[in-house]
This record gives sequence, C-alpha cells and structure tokens, in this order.
Amino acid sequence: MNQTFPTPMIRPDPRLAARMMRAYNDEINQVVTYTYQHLLTEGLDSEASELFSSLAQEDMAHFHTLGRLIRALGGDPGVAVRLRTPRVDLSGDASCRALPVVRRMLRADLQSEAAAITELESLAAAASDAAILSELRAIISEEQGHYRQLEALLEEM
Repeated sequence: MNQTFPTPMIRPDPRLAARMMRAYNDEINQVVTYTYQHLLTEGLDSEASELFSSLAQEDMAHFHTLGRLIRALGGDPGVAVRLRTPRVDLSGDASCRALPVVRRMLRADLQSEAAAITELESLAAAASDAAILSELRAIISEEQGHYRQLEALLEEM
C-alpha cells in the first residue's frame, strides 16, 4: 500500500473521489481516537495500549492511501472533520476503573470498524479502475483484521 499512482493508470472520477472523502475523513478521526485510547491506557493495560497504538499507525497509512487515491481521481484530499474524543476520567483509582473503560472503548471501536468496512466495500463496488479496487480491497482486508484484533481482546476480558 501507499504506492505512488501513475496518472495514466487511473482515470479521473470526481464522483468517486467525492464519495471517498467520507472514508478519508473517518480514517483520520479513527487515528485520533486510537491515539487517545493508547495514551489513556498506557501504563494501565499494556495489551490494549499497544493494540490502540498499532491500529492508529495502520489507520494513518490508510488515510494516506485514501488521500492519494482521491488525488489520483482528480479530487482534493483536504480534511474536513470535527474531532472530539470522549473524555474519560481515570484519575484516582485508575487500575480498578480501567477494565470497564477499555471494554467500552473496544465495543465502540468495533462499531467504528464495522462502519468503515461497510463504507469501503461500498466504494469498492463503485470503483471501476483495477488499481483503485486493489487498494480498497487491501484496506478492507486490514480493517477486517483490526476488527478481529479488537474482538479478540474484548473476548479475553
């Protein structure tokens, strides 16, 4: 992933580029969310914290790839999101409260991942260019992997 797309390979498709903006903006929002969750759980739940950090990095790569696809399709990959992480107070007796908080985070993240997969599958269905379809399928596969990782951690708890 994160290849440079030769312009002649991809035909401009401003409609698809515009549709792709939602997934693009959702990815950066998820990067911020996972980063926040990583920082919040750091020192309290190392397994969750490491997973959140890893997912943030992978979603940043997806954000980058989607931006390149949007550009290759003739769109402008400008960011238009409102970012707000839900505040979680883990001060005081943090270790006792961390487990229920992490469970809630994982459940919310599973919903976000499922929505992202659905959105990306919709984009893949609309894509006619093989290079775009290939990149979208790679992202979908990785997002499905994220879902499985989050689900496995939730089941362990």
